Amino acid sequence: MEFLAWHYTKGVDYYIKSWISTLNGVSHYFSLSLLVKTLFSPWKRMVVTDKSPGFNFQKKFEAFTFNLISRVVGLVVRLTLIWVGAVFIFFSFLGGASGLIFWLVFPFFGLGVYSKYQRQPANFINDLLFKLKSSKDSGIATIFDNDAGRFVLDHTGLNLQELIDNADSEKLSLGSFKAQTYGEIIENLLKQNVWGADFFNKREIKSEDLLHASSWWDKKREEETKLGGEYMGRPGLALELTFGYTPTLNQYSVDLSMPQSFSHRLIGRQSIVSRMERVLSSGSNVILMGDPGVGKKTVVLEFARRAANGQLGLKMTFKRVLEFDYNSLLSQSSDLNKKKTELSQIFEEAAQAGNIIIMIRDIHRLTHPDVEGYDFTDIFEEYMEKGNLKIIAVATNSDYERFISPNLRLRKFLEKVEVTQPSKEEAMEILVESAKRWEYLTGITITTPTLRTILVQSDRYVSEVPFPEKAIELLDAVITYCEQKGKNKLEVEDVNAVLAEKTGVSFSRLSTKELKRLNEIEDIIHEKLINQDSSISLIGKILRAKTIGVVKDDKPLGSFLFLGPTGVGKTETAKVLAKVYYGSTDSILRFDMAEYSGPEGLERLIGSAGKNLPGALTTAIKNRPASLLLLDEIEKASKDIYNLFLSLLDEGVITDAFGKKIVGRHLFIIGTSNAGAEFVRQEVQKGVKGEELQKGVLNNVMEAEIFSPEFINRFDGVVVYEPLKPVHLVKIAKLMMDDMSENLKAKGIQVTATEETYEKLARDGYSPAFGARPMRRLVNISLGDLLSRAILSGELKEGDKIRLVPGGKKDEFMFEKLTG
Repeated sequence: MEFLAWHYTKGVDYYIKSWISTLNGVSHYFSLSLLVKTLFSPWKRMVVTDKSPGFNFQKKFEAFTFNLISRVVGLVVRLTLIWVGAVFIFFSFLGGASGLIFWLVFPFFGLGVYSKYQRQPANFINDLLFKLKSSKDSGIATIFDNDAGRFVLDHTGLNLQELIDNADSEKLSLGSFKAQTYGEIIENLLKQNVWGADFFNKREIKSEDLLHASSWWDKKREEETKLGGEYMGRPGLALELTFGYTPTLNQYSVDLSMPQSFSHRLIGRQSIVSRMERVLSSGSNVILMGDPGVGKKTVVLEFARRAANGQLGLKMTFKRVLEFDYNSLLSQSSDLNKKKTELSQIFEEAAQAGNIIIMIRDIHRLTHPDVEGYDFTDIFEEYMEKGNLKIIAVATNSDYERFISPNLRLRKFLEKVEVTQPSKEEAMEILVESAKRWEYLTGITITTPTLRTILVQSDRYVSEVPFPEKAIELLDAVITYCEQKGKNKLEVEDVNAVLAEKTGVSFSRLSTKELKRLNEIEDIIHEKLINQDSSISLIGKILRAKTIGVVKDDKPLGSFLFLGPTGVGKTETAKVLAKVYYGSTDSILRFDMAEYSGPEGLERLIGSAGKNLPGALTTAIKNRPASLLLLDEIEKASKDIYNLFLSLLDEGVITDAFGKKIVGRHLFIIGTSNAGAEFVRQEVQKGVKGEELQKGVLNNVMEAEIFSPEFINRFDGVVVYEPLKPVHLVKIAKLMMDDMSENLKAKGIQVTATEETYEKLARDGYSPAFGARPMRRLVNISLGDLLSRAILSGELKEGDKIRLVPGGKKDEFMFEKLTG
């Protein structure tokens, strides 16, 4: 049987509340609640537990006398505080009256307050509108030649003269226009089209950049000129004395209701806070769900701020939100029973206090034995079933589905409230708030076109983190970059530089040299790839359109399906393309679909949530989003894998096993297949070529149900590679020999070859079944062995010049030294 040492009778409780409630603000100001808790904490709350069977007169008497004494002490304390509070109120009124008289006698002491009042946005705008109506100068000059205008110009990268010179003065008509904010004036100018679209396009800014900058100034000036606090204060001594003391809970928690917890306020998603209040007021508990970085903690802080300031309904007003630090509890002792006893005591204090809401992050760590080895579900169930314990649990969507949803004993007490990403407009407001803080800390000016670029680019290139976190993280990274460079203004070029480091994608403007290179890309590819004119032409067209931005970029950079016999250059095309476009063959992400043809193939590609294994494909794309994805023998993929590729080819996005979206819009995707190879040979022997050959091969593979029409149509182009002719093979032999010559140059040895050597390489290295592929082995093995033996024996040394000549036998070559 339990007796609470600090249990009030309702009559005394209401009497004390009604008389002492006037002391809230005063007692908070003087921190009397902390003093009383310190002095009287031994009497504040005590739990007496009698586990002996039957009626025990001694225990009953001890509990009765203890409660009687504690109530007498409480009454004395409260009566004393009433008198102390009355004295404070008297002197407060006296001090206020004295201050009023002092201000009337010496009015200049109030000039600071008056000046602050005059600088408020509404008064500033009234003065500005008056000047506009009476000014003979350009209206644009009057609007922007002031604190607000200079702030907007500085934060958009514009200057006053170009605004004046490019304004259509005939459209500037303010007349009887009235406004309360500077943003309304700018919005009115934009509605009248004072500046045309060409003006903004040439300067690579948007009209909303002006709106964001003007709104930024309005909020900044409003904060600087605010008179007094927004609210009268937080719960004072009178209210706090009605709640139980929580000494154990305080050791394992952080008070989120304290003012220092709010670094910034929640922007948007106010309906989520209201939903939390309704759920908790109805007697249930909340589990906040959302991806990491979506703002779950910020939502809880906003709820805590509103509760602390008395902005919630009657049941939630002045509640304290405490974040439970269970790590300290779990690390103290290895005795499970001791941990359970301690947790039970914490929950008991929270339930009996009457004003506590506990926030618990990753609640599954305490309720699922597979995570930390603990399962305290029985304790949660015991206290939540009574209805006195209020909990805000926080979990990611995947953790909820994996660990919490199957736990019916726990789940029935938790009502899901999902925290969604803010809208683009709300994310921009959040970025502006973060930019204000960074400007104050670093002195770096941050322009609104830069913030807009951060918003757009983070949304496009960062997939594993949601808004607003990914935009804020990118802003933080760009600020650090500017500090390292010693810059005092953050601009779009800085964002592009940081994003290029993170993704490997180049965001810089194309130089004249690069534009020329892009225009001649077919010739550049042909330097390393023989024949296959149709495929190279198609690649060039797609690259130019996507790189310049003529077509939409919500799909991969380019996607092709290469069909044809082995050894005709399908994979070689991919290597050349990677080297030309990305700068290196290291940019190739190569997957042989034959290795993923089994039933577990899809799981190996996208991962397994059950096994907690990442996917090979999704991880590779996430780590290197700007790469060439080469899918060899794609015809051997399963139907499930085809469906995965459909999404990647159509939307540039796939979802891994953990529910995270992986963006592949900067991939160049090439699928290779030998499907229809025999049909190609037969048609080429008949003299069929070009577009007619391509149509025939496509019909053949679809009739054979190797690929579906839906799958083929997802590619930007399907290219049929024709078998190589002798003239092509000789050219390929020359390219291979050029590669070997470049390698030997590093050793100081110059190598050339006769035309007969190239012809022998083409003849001996060609196979109808494998195309030119054996030629590579011939160069690497036969020629490589010939030259390496000569170098090892000393026959060849640095500075020698040699010429390769054909030998008398198959696959046999010799060299002769050249003089001079």
